[in-house]
Amino acid sequence: MNQSPEQLPFFLGSRLVKELDLGVGGNLYGGRMLDFTAEQAAIHAARCTGESHPVGYRFSEFYLTRPVKAGEILDFYAGKPEFGRSSVTFSIEARVGGERALRGECTFVAIGPDGRKKALKERKP
Repeated sequence: MNQSPEQLPFFLGSRLVKELDLGVGGNLYGGRMLDFTAEQAAIHAARCTGESHPVGYRFSEFYLTRPVKAGEILDFYAGKPEFGRSSVTFSIEARVGGERALRGECTFVAIGPDGRKKALKERKP
């Protein structure tokens, strides 16, 4: 599922990095980057599946590939979703001015009222 930046067709959204997002080294704190990424990924999963509250199941091999400074804008992109019976998986990355700052992959599942996985009804690329 590792797609090059040119192959990530879905623009998800942007975040402005603020001073309060920085760690002790003066760069965006990795935990905040992962928080931003998880939020963008959950929104994308909801849009792809039609589920109002998809549940994060797996966040795999996230690489922070560039330091990010206050005042920079992170743009998030996702790859083509791959659907399972009750899940959706896609690659995701964050870029600053076209330069990749994070890349990874995630899977979300649909959960029924009983808390168990349920089959997806809607699937959109």
